[in-house]
Amino acid sequence: MPPVAATVPELLDARATEHPDRIALHVVGGGELTYRRWREEALRAAAGLAAAGVGPGDRVVLRFSGARWDRYAVGFLAVQYAGGVPVPVREDLSEEDVAALAASAGAVTVLADGGPPAVPGLGELDLDALVAACPRTPAGPPHRVGPDDPAQVIGTSGTTGAPKGVVAAHGNLTAGLAVRPRHRAYAHSRYSLHAFPIGTNAGQVMLVNALTAAPTTLSLPRFDAGRFGAAVEEFGIGTAFLVPSMAIELLNAGTPERYDLSSLRLVNSSAAALPVPVAAALAAALPDVTLVNTYTSAEASPAQVSTVVDPRRPGSLGRPADPRGLRILDADGAPLPAGQVGEVWLRQPGPARRYLDASGPGGRVFRDGWVRMGDLGRLGPDGHLYLVDRESDVIKSGALKVSTLRIEEVLHGHPGVADAAALGLPHPVMGAVPVAVVVAGPGGLDLDGLRLYLGSRLSRAELPVRILLADDLPRNPSGKVVKHRLRPLFDAPAGPAGAAVAPATPTELRLAGIWRRLLGRPVTDVAAEFFALGGDSFRAVQLASAIGEEFGLRAGTAVVFERPSLRAQAAWVDRRDRRPAAVAAGAAGPEDVPPFLAALRAQPHAVALTSQQENFFRWMAEAPGRDAGAVSALFRVTDRLEPEVLGRALTEAVRRHPALRTRFEPVGGGVVRAVLDEEPRARITLTRAPGATDAEVDALLLAERDRLTDLARDPMTRLLVVSRSETDHVVLVAAHHMVFDGWSAGVLLADLGVFYSALRRGRPVPPARPGPGYRELVEWANGHWPVSRAHFGAALAGAPEAVERFDGRRDVDEVLTQAHEFEVPAEVARALRVRAGELGATPFLAVAAAWTGLLARRGGSPDLVVMTPVPGRPRPDAERTVGCFVQSLLLRVDASGGPGFAELVDRLRVVYGEALDHQLYPFAEFSPSAPFAAWIRYEAWAAPAQLPGLACAPWELPRGSTVPWPLPGGDRGVPELTVVERPDGGLRCWLQYNALAFGLPVITGLAEEFTAALVAACG
Repeated sequence: MPPVAATVPELLDARATEHPDRIALHVVGGGELTYRRWREEALRAAAGLAAAGVGPGDRVVLRFSGARWDRYAVGFLAVQYAGGVPVPVREDLSEEDVAALAASAGAVTVLADGGPPAVPGLGELDLDALVAACPRTPAGPPHRVGPDDPAQVIGTSGTTGAPKGVVAAHGNLTAGLAVRPRHRAYAHSRYSLHAFPIGTNAGQVMLVNALTAAPTTLSLPRFDAGRFGAAVEEFGIGTAFLVPSMAIELLNAGTPERYDLSSLRLVNSSAAALPVPVAAALAAALPDVTLVNTYTSAEASPAQVSTVVDPRRPGSLGRPADPRGLRILDADGAPLPAGQVGEVWLRQPGPARRYLDASGPGGRVFRDGWVRMGDLGRLGPDGHLYLVDRESDVIKSGALKVSTLRIEEVLHGHPGVADAAALGLPHPVMGAVPVAVVVAGPGGLDLDGLRLYLGSRLSRAELPVRILLADDLPRNPSGKVVKHRLRPLFDAPAGPAGAAVAPATPTELRLAGIWRRLLGRPVTDVAAEFFALGGDSFRAVQLASAIGEEFGLRAGTAVVFERPSLRAQAAWVDRRDRRPAAVAAGAAGPEDVPPFLAALRAQPHAVALTSQQENFFRWMAEAPGRDAGAVSALFRVTDRLEPEVLGRALTEAVRRHPALRTRFEPVGGGVVRAVLDEEPRARITLTRAPGATDAEVDALLLAERDRLTDLARDPMTRLLVVSRSETDHVVLVAAHHMVFDGWSAGVLLADLGVFYSALRRGRPVPPARPGPGYRELVEWANGHWPVSRAHFGAALAGAPEAVERFDGRRDVDEVLTQAHEFEVPAEVARALRVRAGELGATPFLAVAAAWTGLLARRGGSPDLVVMTPVPGRPRPDAERTVGCFVQSLLLRVDASGGPGFAELVDRLRVVYGEALDHQLYPFAEFSPSAPFAAWIRYEAWAAPAQLPGLACAPWELPRGSTVPWPLPGGDRGVPELTVVERPDGGLRCWLQYNALAFGLPVITGLAEEFTAALVAACG
């Protein structure tokens, strides 16, 4: 077996002996070095350094221009031959940063080529003068270094601040490298090409490659797409090294079309994740090239994760040769299983690197041979690494953690975007919101069109609230965008005044770790409040659970809602007795389950029924003719749509999601069993209606939307396209509520757009993202039922079935729903959010308090039950799963004593928090306790459905139904309130009501009263 190298000088010694006259380095347009000359000049300069007083361990700053890569290579080895430690600095660094790096390294002198100015306070030596002063090559170096001796101090990229010095030992740089390997890397190439600046980690990798790899290393003084292409063409380059920004510039400049790049066989991209659209475009432009993505950092090198870019695994960074060299940890350092997002750590081979400043952040980055990469990521089931974002870049917006990488990936996919960066800005309500800066391509860029494009590919939380055009993006020499230099472009508001008090007590520190894990951002002030930092009711459930597990006590969401600050929560924990958290008791046994549900659950189902599916079957069995109906989405395409391809895309989406392939076969007495079809089925109707009016189109859409479904035979999913001309189509996408919910609609529409775009271009649909399966999620959710029964049993004991007295309600035994729409002005909505923030509540709780107070006054009873839906997906990894997971929370509200708005908000906070703690429960067992609960829905604004690359616009149908359904015993319900946040901050509202029971004047009066209640609440 070939001997393993121990130091960098050993690599040069061996190469100069084996291939003395082979060209090692060549600067395009400049000088070159053979291995013999490299060694001889480095030894002569080392003698001069030793004579000048440079000895073992002394730090020497290297200042060379990119046009002198060959001279820099001599200087780097010269310092090492002298026993010193090179400190290469980048050309672009300010004099202040150079001086700071030199001071922290304890540098004794500067070695330069006469180009850049000297470092203030340090003497300067000229490399060429040292070489000339020693005409004979010494027999050996002044000092022989060992593998544990420091080999270099390299500056970090500085994207988040001033560069930090990283010390690497010789054994680190030579880890895994043989002195005379049997096979040298990149042997398929005579030349390899890079344009990495001196003083960067990527540049240092190229220097080591020049010592070990087969081809001659060519370097460009600076990256330029044209010069890069010309060099490939002139030299017949076989291997090229890039960073993503260089790949983007090559594509934007049309380099593959302008130059002959046919010699290329391997292109390696490193430094940052290569966006999926850029990788796809580069692969298409260079079809004979193997494209490799390498993941590492200045702190972690030579540890890396590398992979050949594979369209079957979009976004994958690959897996290490040894899986034990990569792990995903939570904020407390515990390993996370595949699929869960956490901090990425890599194990370093050889001696570990470290920061210069022992008092700095090294303890958080270097640990027992492992390096924390500063990125959030997850592992796929096959061990492949997928990055989510830089920890510092993750945007916590409302209820979601938003990945800037995801936004940038979609931005890069737009043909008019030449370059892009996404970042987060503070927001008084959402905590932070995404914004973007884009560089337009040669043909210009329509920002309105870009927003439509983004709306079809990003979720509401991911959509940038502002997009700015710029001539270019500020990047460091490693090609990474320096995002803090973009924030002033948005005139971001200043942070809160007053000196922050950092968490200090053991309890505060442990709580801060939990907050950081949930919110994706560090907590720097004990006065910080959970909701002000972006927490919401869903994260409040997770926080309460985590507090209970961390401190071994019982904690519900009341702890979060009533004590939103970290300081208050820590005080609450410190006052509690440390007792093991008790498991809720009172799980209902088989004898407590209603007979119909017992019979339903006794059936052999292909997949278990969800809570809401059980409730729908119970509800439909009570009266023949009832149907849960469909959840639908509509939009208009004023472009050349291919309806047949859209139908194929829907079929592929049905194939992707098992819930949409479920049928329900009757077994008698209204009881059914779930059956899973192997092949996808969808009802696809393509109708040509030349010149049809909007009213005629609406009639077709309503007939399809409201058609009844035979759950045993009919497809659960359907598509209707009404084509009035080649460039005017109205599209309805619907799925039966038995297998679908509002959250699922967003997932299905996103898939439909992606699948349509792929199929229209003759490509296969992209593979499914890794995550839990539908069956697993249903079983996991239903596993929570025993614990939740006790809570709802106690909360609803003796609860009223309805708001018994309600002025204007007629006695009827059928329901035909209609909806009255009205607006709450943006200024009132903004004032309401401010008021909610003052009370430590969410906007939903403020709206719910105004509505329940109104109902209590109208009905004359202080005891009422309000019902509100939640997505039923408390696990983040369930967000891409289609199914009927929606849960309806029954909230019993006490309005006795005529409470004021603030007190009613407090009472709702408690009730809602407890319900959220137990949101996974068998709703069908409890809904008969309050059959006429007052519905309230609060929804965040969502972008309209779109298809990629096509001009689309919203198309709306009247809310409500066209087919009445029976209600034996009469309707005692009250109008249902739906509130939707608008992009301008206002609230769009609907009162959905039984048109047989209420006249329109009653409903319009109720809307006016509700708006007045909101105004009063803000006072």
